[in-house]
Amino acid sequence: MQSDTTTLAGMNNLELIELYVSPWSERVRWALDLKGLPFARREYRPLVDEDELRRTTGIATTPVLLADGQVVGDSDAALEWIESAQPTPALLPPDARERAAVRAYELMATETLAPFGRLVLIGRWQTAGVQPIGDHFAAKYHWSPDAEARGVAVLRTLLPELARAVATGPYLVGNTFTRADLTLSCMLTPVLGAPPDDLFALDAGTRGMFGILLAQDPALAPLRAWRDATYRRHRGGRVVPNRT
Repeated sequence: MQSDTTTLAGMNNLELIELYVSPWSERVRWALDLKGLPFARREYRPLVDEDELRRTTGIATTPVLLADGQVVGDSDAALEWIESAQPTPALLPPDARERAAVRAYELMATETLAPFGRLVLIGRWQTAGVQPIGDHFAAKYHWSPDAEARGVAVLRTLLPELARAVATGPYLVGNTFTRADLTLSCMLTPVLGAPPDDLFALDAGTRGMFGILLAQDPALAPLRAWRDATYRRHRGGRVVPNRT
C-alpha cells in the first residue's frame, strides 16, 4: 500500500462496491465523505452479484473498496486505508488509551451489535416469508432459531447500556467525533431502524424491514436521539442511493 498522503488524497480512482442499506457500507461511505475523498459507487445486488464479487475481489460480502482497481478490503481494512490516505480530519485519537477505546467500540459494534441485529432481522424475514432473500441471508450468515435467541439476549443487555452511555455526552471517547461515534451510529440501523428520511433516504418498504427489535423501548430513546444528532452534526448531508 502506498504511504504518500498527498498522492493518496489526490487519487480520483476510488470505487466502493456497496449494498446501500448495509451499515457496513454506510460506515465506509461516511468515512470517505468526511475525509473529502472522491469515489465512485457501484451497487451490489444480493444473490445476483455474489459469485462475481467473490471472483473479482476474493470477498463475498460488501462493502469492498477498490483503489485504482486494487482491492483495499472490507469495511475494517477500508477505514484503516482511509485514515492513512487522508489523516485529516483525524478519526482516531492520538492518545493510546483513547485510541484503544475507539477500537473496542468499533469491534463491539461491527462484530456483536450489528451481526446479532442482522440475525434477528433474518428471523423476522423468515417468519414474514420474505423470499428468496430470507433463505439466502439465513444460509450466508448462519441463522438459526438458537442463534437468533442468543442475539436477542445479548442485545437486550447491550442496548440499554449503550443508551445510558450516550446520555452522558455527545461523544463516546474523549471530547471529539471519532470512528467510535461514526461506527456505532451506522451499526444501530438493524436494531433501531435507519435514521429519519431527511438524513437517510429509504423507501417505506425497505425502511420497515429494519429496527424491529426493541425499537419502541422507551429506555432506548436516548440512543436513537444520540444517533440522529450525530448524523445531523457530522454526516454532512442527506445520504441517498447511487443514482448513476
